[in-house]
Amino acid sequence: MEKTLELISRVIPIFLLLGLGYFVRVKGFLKPATMDDIKKVVVNFALPSVLFLTFLDVALEWKFLILGIIVFGLNIAALLFGGFVQRKWYKGHEYFRFLIPGYEYGMLGWSLFIGAYGLEHAGAIALSDLGHEFFIWFVFVPLLMMKKEKSATPGRIVRNFLSSPVIIGILSGLVLNILGLKTFLETYWLTSAVLRTLDFLGNLVVPLILLIIGYGISIKKSSFKELGVVLLTRLGIWIPILLIMNLYLLPVVFNLGEMYQHAMFTLFILPPAFILPVFMKEKPESEKTYIHNMLTGYTAVSLVAFTVYFVFSQL
Repeated sequence: MEKTLELISRVIPIFLLLGLGYFVRVKGFLKPATMDDIKKVVVNFALPSVLFLTFLDVALEWKFLILGIIVFGLNIAALLFGGFVQRKWYKGHEYFRFLIPGYEYGMLGWSLFIGAYGLEHAGAIALSDLGHEFFIWFVFVPLLMMKKEKSATPGRIVRNFLSSPVIIGILSGLVLNILGLKTFLETYWLTSAVLRTLDFLGNLVVPLILLIIGYGISIKKSSFKELGVVLLTRLGIWIPILLIMNLYLLPVVFNLGEMYQHAMFTLFILPPAFILPVFMKEKPESEKTYIHNMLTGYTAVSLVAFTVYFVFSQL
C-alpha cells in the first residue's frame, strides 16, 4: 500500500499542473494569445534544448536506427488504415484518417514520461520517438499541406523539416554525439556555459507544457460518440502492435530494458499530433471544431491510461 501511494504521489504533480492550467483559463488569469506565446517559447526554445542535450548524451546503436524504421513504417500503415476506414464507414470527416497515425510526443508524451520516470530516462522515449519524427515531417505534414494548398514540393518539405526547432535540436545533438564532441563541449568554458543555459531552458518543459495542456482542456458531451469511433479505430491497431513490441520485439529482438517498453507504451497511447489543426483548411469550421474536440477528448483518455499503467507497472 505504501509503495502504491508513493507511485501515485509521483503522478499527482502532473494532474496538479494540468488543473492549474485549467484554473488559469477558467479564472481568466491569462488570455489565449498569452498561452500561445508561452507555447512558442516551449516549442522553439525549451523543448529543442532538452532534446539536444538528450541526444548529445545518449548511447547510439544500430538497433535504434532499425527501431526508428519500424516505427516509421507502422505510422505509414496506420495512415493507410485510417484512410480505408474513412472511405468505407466515416466519410463525414475528411481529416479522420489523420487522427489514426502519429502521437503528440512534444507537447504531451515528453512531459508525462519525464514527469513520471525522471529526466535520467529521457533517452528511452527520445530514441523510441525518432522514426515518428521523420514520419511527421516527411509524410504527415506534406500530405496535410497538399490537402490545404497543393504546394508540398520536395524543397518545401525539406525546408520545413530542417527549420523545425525540434528537429534542429535532435539532429544537432546526434551529429555532435557521433563526432565524439560531448567531452569537449562539457569541458571548454564557453560551450559548457551554453550547455548549462540549455539545461535551464530544458527544465521549463514539463511544467509549462502541462500548464498549456490544462489550459486547453474542454470536453463536450456532444462529441463523445465521435471520440469513441476514433478511440476504437486508433487503439484497435496500436494496442495489438504495442503488445507485440513490448512482449517480443523490444526485450527479445532488440534486447532493450523495461524503460523502453514504458516509453513505447507512452507513445502508443498518446493522442494524435497537435500539429494537425495548424495545417488544416480554414473551411469548413465544423471540421476544425471536430478535430479540436477529438484531440482534447483523446488527451483526457491518454492521461488516465498513462496514470493507471504507470502505477501498476511499478508495483
